[in-house]
Amino acid sequence: MDDIVHNAPTPYSPYSPYSFWVCVNVPVPVADPLSLGLPPDAEMGSTIRLWPARGAQDTPLARVFAARSGQPGARKAPSLFWILDGPSDGMWCSVRPVAPDVHEVYAADGTLLACVTRRAGRVLPWPRRVRWSARLTSAPQSVTGKQGTWYSWCFYVVASPVWFLHMIFSVLYSYWEGGADDPSFGCPARTRWRAQGIGTALDYRGISEKAYRFDPRRLDIRVAYALAVLRTWEAKDRAMAHLSERTN
Repeated sequence: MDDIVHNAPTPYSPYSPYSFWVCVNVPVPVADPLSLGLPPDAEMGSTIRLWPARGAQDTPLARVFAARSGQPGARKAPSLFWILDGPSDGMWCSVRPVAPDVHEVYAADGTLLACVTRRAGRVLPWPRRVRWSARLTSAPQSVTGKQGTWYSWCFYVVASPVWFLHMIFSVLYSYWEGGADDPSFGCPARTRWRAQGIGTALDYRGISEKAYRFDPRRLDIRVAYALAVLRTWEAKDRAMAHLSERTN
């Protein structure tokens, strides 16, 4: 574990935890994608920035590129994407879908860093939370995070009748007033990636604005950023699919 953490590119001291967020932006075409090792139709669709933000003009920690048809919210299936260093535009890693809900993270030289798996949640025959796991090639243990804490899910279930009534009244109000607000409530979202013996390496949390708290001593920064982008893009895809269903 230590070898990967110390050899990985990092914008800060490898002993300084910090917070970042993944900004999903309007895709921007790349002027010379081939010089960056990207396909001709690559576009920058997201940036990874420090949290709290220091300013709109600050150089991002990393930039995320994908083909035009593979941008979050518009893609029909999981897509290949690349994460490049923000200040230098040097290639950090690529993330490739290899099976449904399975991605592999590769270093710039083609070395396999991790295999990321998303296990879907369900209600029956017994409830289980969405689980994100990263099986590292450099360590025997996997880094695993479950979506939503058990106590937040308990509160969500207990309070769901109240939220359901609020949603019904909101829909009726928007129908008569012509509003288009989404009255639905999001499910518990906090996700803490942990591994036996190292504790929490990455923690996605927040109330109105969520961010990732990252400890570079416990996880390769490239794997951490790949997990964050996958988690954020999957949520974006679901939100856009829900919006499309409501407007059709």
